[in-house]
Amino acid sequence: MCARIVAITGSPGTGKSTLAGQLQQHGFHVLSIETIAQQANALSQHNGLREIDTSKLSEWNWTGEKPCFIDGHLSQYCSIDAAIVLRCNPSVLRDRLSARRGYGPAKIESNVEWELLSGVWTDLVTLHPKAKVLEIDNTSGEIQLETILHFVSNLKTSASVENLVEDSIDWISI
Repeated sequence: MCARIVAITGSPGTGKSTLAGQLQQHGFHVLSIETIAQQANALSQHNGLREIDTSKLSEWNWTGEKPCFIDGHLSQYCSIDAAIVLRCNPSVLRDRLSARRGYGPAKIESNVEWELLSGVWTDLVTLHPKAKVLEIDNTSGEIQLETILHFVSNLKTSASVENLVEDSIDWISI
């Protein structure tokens, strides 16, 4: 029997790596999407940049006995049982990304637009409609770890992507 695989996904700047670090501190097994891409032979260099072939990520399998969390904005392309979708108000996200090195105006606007349009949800509906999902508005930057632990330990009673997508955060209507 496979252990649960949980994607920690969301636009860049929503707090995925911060959450992953908290989970690691509590003894959970966390892998970065880059590590998985290397293991799946899905990582390449193109014009000096590392690129991930998302079509190969679904070939990766977790063989551990305990739950595994995957940290990365492309983690939904892996074979997963559940997803934690971190969200952030686009205006706050723009500020967060502007403070990062290596994020020029075009990259910032592309990522803010992805968040505004709920791009991760589009991927999840297409790739994993039956997967269990937890969406968290992390605009404040404070994730309650208890919420994550409750979700992971109660997957059977959690909503699936196809059942929760219509209730997901809609930044356009707010």
